[in-house]
Amino acid sequence: MIGPTTEPSKDKRRTEFDIHGVLGIRLVDPTSADVAAVTKQLGPLQRLLLREPDVTLRFVQHLPPPRLRHLGLKQEGCTDEAFFVLDERANGAMARIPFDLVGKPCEIDCERGRGSVPLLMPILSLTALAKGFVAVHASAFVHHGTGILMAGWAGSGKTTALLGFASKGAEFIGEEWVLLSGDGQMMCGLPRKIELSPSHLETVPDVRRAIKRQRRWAFEGLRHLARMQGILGEKINGAFPASVLQRAISAVQRRVLPKVSPQAIFGSRVDSLIAKPEKVFLLISHDDSCVEVRPTPPIEMARRIAHMAQYEQNRFIEHYLAFKFAFPAVKNAFLEESPAYQYELLSRALMAKETYTVWHPHPVNFSVLYEKIKPFCESTRNVRKEALCALA
Repeated sequence: MIGPTTEPSKDKRRTEFDIHGVLGIRLVDPTSADVAAVTKQLGPLQRLLLREPDVTLRFVQHLPPPRLRHLGLKQEGCTDEAFFVLDERANGAMARIPFDLVGKPCEIDCERGRGSVPLLMPILSLTALAKGFVAVHASAFVHHGTGILMAGWAGSGKTTALLGFASKGAEFIGEEWVLLSGDGQMMCGLPRKIELSPSHLETVPDVRRAIKRQRRWAFEGLRHLARMQGILGEKINGAFPASVLQRAISAVQRRVLPKVSPQAIFGSRVDSLIAKPEKVFLLISHDDSCVEVRPTPPIEMARRIAHMAQYEQNRFIEHYLAFKFAFPAVKNAFLEESPAYQYELLSRALMAKETYTVWHPHPVNFSVLYEKIKPFCESTRNVRKEALCALA
């Protein structure tokens, strides 16, 4: 990785990102806030592209055209020629997205200085899929020379497992968004910051020390306020519903959740961000006090991960259906066939892998999770012995 590459061209500034040679992203005429927003999503992977970009993000001062026709409560809009998406959760950022071209090289117009690019990660995921890579919601690392992929829904324990293996010398590959090649020979991740939960701060002292003191104090203050609110009962001052206050506190907590760079946790063990996956785990929390690891047929693992990936594309698909409402004669055949193609790729990628499902309580101590999973990350011979013992 090298530093940011921003170069002028015909009075236009360009910043380019290269995701391991798989995806190329070019930002045209961005502000520093726009570059920072994309870097937050992709990590510091700025690099001069030696090929044409897969996705071009062109930033303009003001995007909505006159007489924009709105669909619903101003979440989408269209003209006779173009379709626009409004990201209400990100300061009203707007983008003109050609949904019929997603999966192919395409250009997206974005409002400058808004601090976000609507639907960027789903678009990159589909673009990667067209190139034979599946974007998996997972953590990835190398433990004692073995590539490990930890998949799961949000809050399933992926980061907890990552921290557990980090404390034992694992090498960081990626967190949250990991590309898996269709031949199963490569997984590559993003070096973006790792979001930590309250339980991570309580159980991992090294992680606490990596967080700026002011942010840690703010988060701790909110936690104490939440505890006091719970003690006070269902109403405060006999009028204000406690549930409303709890939701407000939780929303603010999410905004101040500590985020640290991979280097703050893994040190120098953040290098190429590329490895060959050999073991795949699917983490699921349950209402039981035990941690259980069981071998899972690769085809079942492929189905589960495929359905999880499709679920996470729901928001994008909703916008695509609105696009088809606006332009009923236009469709994206690749996008509509992508679930089947995604499953096909996952089936091939996982065919020769050792795959396991991990059930665990929530929250779970990172060291407990590590100790239960560790035996299955050893050599194939040792893993088979563990599997036989587990099934006995």
